[in-house]
Amino acid sequence: MNALFERIKQHAVIAPDTIALSSEKQKLSYRGLVDAVYKRIEQLNRQPQRVFLLQNPDPIAWVIEDLALMLANKVCIPVPPFFSQQQQAYLQKKVSDNKPLPSGTSKVTFTSGSTGEPKGVCLSVENQLNTVVALAERVSEVSVNRHMVIMPLSILLENIAGVYLALWLGAEVLLFKGETLGLKGSSSIQANAFFSALSHYQPDSLILTPALLRVLVEGTKRGTIDAQQFKLLAIGGARLSSTLERQALALGLPVVQGYGLSEFSSVVALNSPTAVVSGTVGQPLNHAVVTIRDGDVVVRGNTMLGYWDNPDSWFPSEINTGDLGQFDEDGRLVILGRRKHIIVNAYGRNIDPEWLEAELCSQLSIQHAAVFGDEETPLTALVVLTSPSTAEKVSSVIYQVNQQLPDYARIQRYVVLNEPFTVSNGLLTGTGRLRRLAIKDAYQVAIDSKTYSSANEVYDDVL
Repeated sequence: MNALFERIKQHAVIAPDTIALSSEKQKLSYRGLVDAVYKRIEQLNRQPQRVFLLQNPDPIAWVIEDLALMLANKVCIPVPPFFSQQQQAYLQKKVSDNKPLPSGTSKVTFTSGSTGEPKGVCLSVENQLNTVVALAERVSEVSVNRHMVIMPLSILLENIAGVYLALWLGAEVLLFKGETLGLKGSSSIQANAFFSALSHYQPDSLILTPALLRVLVEGTKRGTIDAQQFKLLAIGGARLSSTLERQALALGLPVVQGYGLSEFSSVVALNSPTAVVSGTVGQPLNHAVVTIRDGDVVVRGNTMLGYWDNPDSWFPSEINTGDLGQFDEDGRLVILGRRKHIIVNAYGRNIDPEWLEAELCSQLSIQHAAVFGDEETPLTALVVLTSPSTAEKVSSVIYQVNQQLPDYARIQRYVVLNEPFTVSNGLLTGTGRLRRLAIKDAYQVAIDSKTYSSANEVYDDVL
């Protein structure tokens, strides 16, 4: 029997009326959840169909379907809400054509869908539950009662480290629409609505992107949010600035930075909530074996089954993540950036652009930043402002950030963009990561320019 569902059933026996799932329209107890999943399993068992696309707009129905498909030995393919019609049609065609899957596949997850033909990661039930158990062990010293879902349910991190972990722990999962939370897509937030939802519903656990953490830090500084409300704030989706991390910890926000990838069924390493070391992503979880090979992070122990419709990728013994990393003296992992994104400047210094972008985005006036450069092009930041009124402050803000950086890594030019990075314009992934190549293609002229551009404003000499 599925270990996660066994835990859910135990909660239903011990505390049957404890709320498992809540939305604006419905509350479902643990007993009610068990009954609903069993009812759906009966229906699924009468269907010959093996592979199901999951995109139910009702979040409680989504979770029930997800659990039932797992227990009925069906294949679940969560469809990201940010997928275009073309990408959704592509998935439907692959299902209709019965494209091959590695044996044991329970879920096919898509991270960002950067092209019209996105790559699907195939995971087993064991893959998913190994991560849940390992996470439960790592956070065992905190008592989570109410987890609020912020990311789309189709995002593996929220699916496993959010919903599954909360249900494993017997907590309540809050499933509200983006409008209720003040969220719009992956790139816009109404801070007051967000603060109001946090104060009203009182979650003590969240999975946040760095951008949302920045907003939470500001709310805590203002006294709008009480840091004592939270027990666990896991950060994922993008690089976390060390400046922002230190600010959050100083305010008493229980921030834990982690590291993972879909090919390992999400989380690989996570800081212990009671022993956070800033600048690291913590020690590997118990289900992960992590080594550094020629500077690259290599993982084994819970590797994916392979990529959908790509038999050459099936059943890997290990995965070279493409991330650069090292261990500190206590065995905590430090991520140094993506090998393919590293900038080599005119003096031969290696610079991780995600480091600089995270530091820039720790500033309230900068919503998004993308940094480019090479041996001939000085470090140039494309910046999206949180408000047009902050334009006059940009130069001083970048100057302040530069003072915290070594001389070789300081921003030398910046471009103020008139259009934001969004999922809809193809410049952001669904989890808020930059689509770096798309951004570079869109703004190559501005990156190369040393004069005023009709579309954007280019500034030199901010040192």
